[in-house]
Amino acid sequence: MQLLIELPEELKVLLAIGVTVIVTEFLKFLGAKFGIDLSGYSAQVTAAVVAAVLVFVNGLLAQIPAQFAPIAQQLLGLLVVVLGSFGAYKVFLSDKAKG
Repeated sequence: MQLLIELPEELKVLLAIGVTVIVTEFLKFLGAKFGIDLSGYSAQVTAAVVAAVLVFVNGLLAQIPAQFAPIAQQLLGLLVVVLGSFGAYKVFLSDKAKG
């Protein structure tokens, strides 16, 4: 039985945020380059690209052999913890600088 390794929700959200920023900036660039307003299409294009990226990443994770699935899941959990701790550290420093 092939175990399905799924991307944690936190990484899905982070990936969606990153893709949203990239697509939005790219559409702004194209709009400025060609002199047209593409801002109305950003939500639709972003949704399609985010879905495509998530399908691609899940396809890559499905290629991991079943015996390595627990290790891969633990590494993804570790990545979530490390990225979360960077975020918490950044919030702590910004609060300390204000006060």
